[in-house]
Amino acid sequence: MYGAIILIRNWCYDRNIFQIERVGVPVIAVGNLTTGGTGKTPFVEYLLKFLLDSKKKVAILSRGYKRSTRGTIVVSNGKTLAGTAETVGDEPYQIARKFPTAIVIVDERRSRAAKIAVEHHKAEIILLDDGFQHRSLGRDIDIVMIDGRTPLRSIPLLPAGLRREPLAALRRADLIVLSWMTDSNAQSRTDKHYASLPSMSVRFMPKRLYQISTGTLIPLSEVYGKTCIGFCGIGNPQSFRKTLEEIGLTIKEFLIFPDHYTYVHTDLKNIMMRRENSHAQMIVTTEKDAVRLLSTPQLALGGSEVFHYVEIETEVVEGENRLYELLRTVL
Repeated sequence: MYGAIILIRNWCYDRNIFQIERVGVPVIAVGNLTTGGTGKTPFVEYLLKFLLDSKKKVAILSRGYKRSTRGTIVVSNGKTLAGTAETVGDEPYQIARKFPTAIVIVDERRSRAAKIAVEHHKAEIILLDDGFQHRSLGRDIDIVMIDGRTPLRSIPLLPAGLRREPLAALRRADLIVLSWMTDSNAQSRTDKHYASLPSMSVRFMPKRLYQISTGTLIPLSEVYGKTCIGFCGIGNPQSFRKTLEEIGLTIKEFLIFPDHYTYVHTDLKNIMMRRENSHAQMIVTTEKDAVRLLSTPQLALGGSEVFHYVEIETEVVEGENRLYELLRTVL
């Protein structure tokens, strides 16, 4: 039944039954066909950095998944930061902290947020985060992230699996970004459902380690060979476990929480206890989890030196020129 509803919805969209709004500036949407784990956030940051370096005034629009509020919130006007990870969502808050000159707005109605970005904040280009299925706002470029390690055809539609739409929906895409690509899985880019579409391949590499409470940068070379407790609440926890191994950490225990999990004091006490019992030297989590921890004062991380997070960056494996060719059409 759910699959039939999706097919009917897409039939309606493809025939322009729903009104599509335009805001007078280029709109680039980055999304996916599954419910998470494709590396969308680091790719959005990669794309945002490119646009900001091009001297464009960029607005990021997001629903603010699992935030405690509703309606429109201007997380950043390009000068000042508002809200917390709890009130605006962890991903928008993370991006606003890292890119202080970007405009970041959360709103379940992306077309309303886009008008605010353009009319009140003079945005010159809109970057629509997780917007492939949000069709009411017209876009100039649709970029779809696909996990290159898992064939899409093997992922059932919701609610049986994690796929949001039929594979035929990929015909709406202007560019496919295959994530988590290595030499060993390079053949997955030939999947017949998107082999004819322009594509690029990326992977995500650990670049820096930070102490959560102080923001102190710690070179990755200094943690090689140390022991840790790892924990995270993200869509693809095993990818983070692999990251910890890549930077040379020995994992004593690895704790998995639900995606976008809101940590409470007892969680931190449990993690600290496990560190003490295992004699691990560090506690390490993801940047997204760190943002949620910092936004929850009652956790009282204080000056603890054992909590750290790893910053991940996107590296292009192949096809960067295809992205730049698309961007030139709107820039």
